[in-house]
Amino acid sequence: MGSFEKSPSNVNNDYLGIKVRVFVGLAYDGVYRSRLTKGYGEETAKFVSSLQDDLWLAMEDIDGTEAHDIMLAEQGIITKQELKAILWALEKVRARLLEPNLSLEGGFEDIHEYVESQVISLIGMEKGGRMHTARSRNDQVALDLRMKLRSEIVETLGLSIDLMKTLHSKALGETSTLAPLYTHTQHAQAGVLAHYYAYYVEVLGRSCERLLDCYNRVNMSPLGACAVGGTSFPIDRNKTMKLLGFDGLVENSMDAVSSRDFAVEAVACLANLMADLSRMAEDLILWSTWEYGYVELADEYASTSSVMPHKKNPCPLELIRGRAGTVYSALLNLLTQVKGTPSGYNRDLQESKIPVKVSFEAVKSSLKVLQGVFSTLKINRGRLREAVEKGFSTAVDLAEALTMRHGISFRESNMIVGRMVMKLANAGKGMKDVKPEDLEKASQEVLGRVIRMSSKELESAVDPERCVSLRRSKGSPAPTEVRESLRNLRETISRLEAAHQSLSENLRKYKETLRRKVAQYLAS
Repeated sequence: MGSFEKSPSNVNNDYLGIKVRVFVGLAYDGVYRSRLTKGYGEETAKFVSSLQDDLWLAMEDIDGTEAHDIMLAEQGIITKQELKAILWALEKVRARLLEPNLSLEGGFEDIHEYVESQVISLIGMEKGGRMHTARSRNDQVALDLRMKLRSEIVETLGLSIDLMKTLHSKALGETSTLAPLYTHTQHAQAGVLAHYYAYYVEVLGRSCERLLDCYNRVNMSPLGACAVGGTSFPIDRNKTMKLLGFDGLVENSMDAVSSRDFAVEAVACLANLMADLSRMAEDLILWSTWEYGYVELADEYASTSSVMPHKKNPCPLELIRGRAGTVYSALLNLLTQVKGTPSGYNRDLQESKIPVKVSFEAVKSSLKVLQGVFSTLKINRGRLREAVEKGFSTAVDLAEALTMRHGISFRESNMIVGRMVMKLANAGKGMKDVKPEDLEKASQEVLGRVIRMSSKELESAVDPERCVSLRRSKGSPAPTEVRESLRNLRETISRLEAAHQSLSENLRKYKETLRRKVAQYLAS
């Protein structure tokens, strides 16, 4: 089909990617630099080039280029033979880019120039030079980023759903496991461990919904907008839109090349998700301390100390907490990039790929780690029960019982129980130690009259398991309510799984259709 054209004699490179060196001074006449008489200096070339970062988008760049050129041929803008040559060369470039240990060093401004240069080197300027007809790097990179984003969203959705399923499964076995619920990191009310798991599942479900909604705005094709104002070639934007599996067009050509709100939205969704993951990690970090002792991490999710032989540190969880900051800073990075750019494409947007890539990497790795942590987590149920029984987490239940049984206002009940708790705490006792005389004294002090309950009534009123079981409000930690909640969450998970499967199938179909079309043209 073709061969490499001879490289400039003063440039040491290996075309198609292995250690391509920076072009210096007058020697470099890259495919985009005919307007200029001099090439970049070495430092400027390094500064401008995004080639290393662009490798993240390399396969999307080739897919998008193949779809674009198929459209050009089907519109009669290039010939079928020219298309065949271009597709052959693109597949050669794809194969080299997929080789292990690939190293690219400068020399090209970006992946787009790199790929086009290699195609021209393989099949010559007459055919290869037609590859970029009716297209700009501006709509090309917007296309690549949208294609990559949708794949990353689908992968993140899958990992989030996997974690939801693990938490749901764990919850089913803990609907009767007593656990203290907290506000302000202080004991608040008695609950069950399954309630925590169900809470995590619910917040993850909302993050999945946000990502699904975001996907709808990401999956719109900018291809065909060209530099900023369209093209006079008779292209068919709808054809490339369908061939690449998009749901619609970013119609306005300025919007198509210059907007990055879709990327900002995606990273904002990730920041929200990362906040949830960080809070889960924080719970487990605290619960695994000696002072809490509620859980123990499996050895494969813990670290040690270089000097203290007794340490078992929750380092992976701490890193999840830290990487939440990485995603937050990426979101601020993106917002700062776009807030001052005038309408139209600006080179600032070259930097937008980096925070997007970093964010997805942080979130996906965190989801995988948490999936493993929860799958192997050891629960100290005895310690959880002890924490509930020794504290005052049933105090509000006693106040509610006083109101319902004795007809006093809840505020009066609250004041009576508060007085009792103060005296019990000062004596080093807990709610389980309350006596009838404690109630009588407190009610006399607060109301000026005595309210009485027998020892048996008081014991029953502050019994943690009974208190939890009596919570009648929907969504409470009563085992019956938690089981109902878990049934509903199972439906949520099934719905999200179906949506994820549909998106995955759509992406698979577009790739299959494109590969089949490429093969047909190559075989013609």
